[in-house]
Amino acid sequence: MLTIMENVKGKRYKELIDLLSRNCNIFAFVENRQMMEIEDERLAYIDILIAPIKEHFIERKIQQEWETTKLLEDTAYVFYFNLNNVTRQFLKERSKSLFDWISPELPEDLMFYKDGKCLLASCSHEGFFLVEENIWNSFLLKKRGR
Repeated sequence: MLTIMENVKGKRYKELIDLLSRNCNIFAFVENRQMMEIEDERLAYIDILIAPIKEHFIERKIQQEWETTKLLEDTAYVFYFNLNNVTRQFLKERSKSLFDWISPELPEDLMFYKDGKCLLASCSHEGFFLVEENIWNSFLLKKRGR
C-alpha cells in the first residue's frame, strides 16, 4: 500500500469514490469511543446520519485496531456497509473531500474493501491515506487523461 499525504477534494474526491465503488464491495468508517462525550447521544447522531443507507448496513464491530490506527487501551465502533450505487451517492453527498470525514460532523477513517482486502484507508485527523498501488495508478491515469 502507498501512503499519500494529499487531501483529495471536490470533483477529484467524487471521481475517487466512483473508482472505489467499481473496485470495492464494502466500505467502513470509525467512531472512536474515547472521543465521544456522551456515547448514546453520539450513536443516535450516527443513526440519523446513516438513515438513508441503513438497509445497506452490514454490521458494527467494537475494535481496537483497523488499517490506519491501533488503540492501546480504548476501542472504537467500526461500521461496515455494502458499497453500491446508493452508498456511493451517500459518500459523495456527505463530504467534499477524503479528509472531511472527521469528527464531530462526520465519522472518521473511511476504508474500502474488495472481498476482505483493504484497497484504501484514510486517517483524516493525521492527514494521510493508504491506497493499493493499482487503484492509485488508475486514479492518476484518469486525472492525466483529461
